[in-house]
Amino acid sequence: MTIFRLLSITLMLAFSFADVAYSSDGLHWNDPTDSKPFFPWLWEDQFKPTIVKGFDETGARIIVGGLMASAAAASQDDKVLDFTQSHDLMSEDWKQLGAMLGSGGPGVILAVSQLWWDQTAGLQALRAMSLTTLTHVTLAASINRQRPTGDRGWAWPSGHTSNAFAIATSLAYSYGPWIGTAAYTTATFIGASRIASQVHWLSDTVAAAALGIYWGRASAQVTKGEKDPITFYPVPVPGGLIVNYSQSF
Repeated sequence: MTIFRLLSITLMLAFSFADVAYSSDGLHWNDPTDSKPFFPWLWEDQFKPTIVKGFDETGARIIVGGLMASAAAASQDDKVLDFTQSHDLMSEDWKQLGAMLGSGGPGVILAVSQLWWDQTAGLQALRAMSLTTLTHVTLAASINRQRPTGDRGWAWPSGHTSNAFAIATSLAYSYGPWIGTAAYTTATFIGASRIASQVHWLSDTVAAAALGIYWGRASAQVTKGEKDPITFYPVPVPGGLIVNYSQSF
């Protein structure tokens, strides 16, 4: 497992160095609350604006497209599970790497590091991760869908995948298409590893991707105001829809 831990650390450092390269704030700490009481600042300046910004036409398109794609994927859940049971899609090391990268810890480390190197982007990432986690826990506990193995619930949506796509979307907005493409590729790998590990259905990860994208974009709107260089749109595919994106800076 050593080589895969090394790979994950290298990935984290690569994103961190990218933060430094793109940051104009330098390596120092500023009080983001501007001496305002913490909890009023957290709600009024961080969470409330993010929630408000999410409720627009693009946000609705992401959620509706994600739900439709998840419903379409649900019709293939059993087939995908059967395929993963009869084919070794990933080695155990790769599965563990995906589980570790999507566990939340690496994302928190990255976002907290941004508070020093690029505070605006760090706050943006932490908003996205916090609201994604809160929504995931609420949905997963309420729906309590059984895992493919049947040993426990909380399957829909996938927490690892939603967290990964929230971080990826935040990075894409902060640093452009090159970092965004690498981050979305990593997030897709994390979702695939959850399917290969048979701890989530295909539809769990599809819904989770939409959830993470939704909150990642909503958080970025607080940072960038009305500027929205990333366009999300549903794309018809055989058997359903996928949510695609394009980016211009």
